Amino acid sequence: MRMEGASRLFAKPRAMTGAEIETVIARFAETAALAEQADFDGVQIHAAHGYLLSQFLSPLTNLRTDGWGGSLENRARLLVEIVRAVRARVSPGFGVGVKLNSSDFQKGGFGAEDAVAVVRMLNDMPVDLVELSGGSYESPAMHGRPAAASTVAREAYFVDFARDVVAEARMPVLVTGGIRRRTTAEAALAPEDGRPGVAMVGLAQALAFAPDLPNRWRAGEAAVEVPGIRWKSRPLASLATMALAKRQLRRMGAGKRPTPRAWAPGVVACDQLRTIWRSRRYRAWLQARRQA
Repeated sequence: MRMEGASRLFAKPRAMTGAEIETVIARFAETAALAEQADFDGVQIHAAHGYLLSQFLSPLTNLRTDGWGGSLENRARLLVEIVRAVRARVSPGFGVGVKLNSSDFQKGGFGAEDAVAVVRMLNDMPVDLVELSGGSYESPAMHGRPAAASTVAREAYFVDFARDVVAEARMPVLVTGGIRRRTTAEAALAPEDGRPGVAMVGLAQALAFAPDLPNRWRAGEAAVEVPGIRWKSRPLASLATMALAKRQLRRMGAGKRPTPRAWAPGVVACDQLRTIWRSRRYRAWLQARRQA
């Protein structure tokens, strides 16, 4: 994990065993089944941003020489098997989506051509939606471009690539990445230069700061100001961006209004302490469950 001064915080990775891979597949399927029992309408399989499935997809991190590594088909095998296992455990009307990187934005990593090829693989499967994002915590493209970029360039980071995917995909394609203005969303949905628009846009971060944004758009053009973190370390700035958004969700959960004004270092510290505390509680619960 090459993360500008924070690498030591992460354990050295090791290759998973075949049995562990099969267990992961089963857990995804079980979790989807539980989600349906809890009356959710669908689940999304996260294969982006450098998480486990994204690591398997990337030739930079997947150095396996067995059937789970090497060729793109092998590297995508875990994702494909999880989709199959999930669909086998849920009803036909239950939504199954996949979140996929357009690119890792790392030299030697998962690139645009790989993403298109994986979407073609998913075309033959019962996938209801593909969401396109990009980057990882080592190269956090999902949290935007530098402030020096134009306003338009700092929104809809991946929409240009998404148009190429739409031309290949048989399922609806959603694009995410910094969309805050109605005109930006409408432009992403509309065809451009003979290339199709996407079916949906994601507004997660904007909604954390302005949960009524769609209503504002219905009343006319409106944009939400999302606080920009301009720290020298992009990975740490990405961490702060997420911590600030999560703070808004916690405020709304407590019946309070979102407020973008906050001291970012303090928010990050509190978020990390909260994560450590909850992780310890979860590990204790797991240990007690095994001993029961």
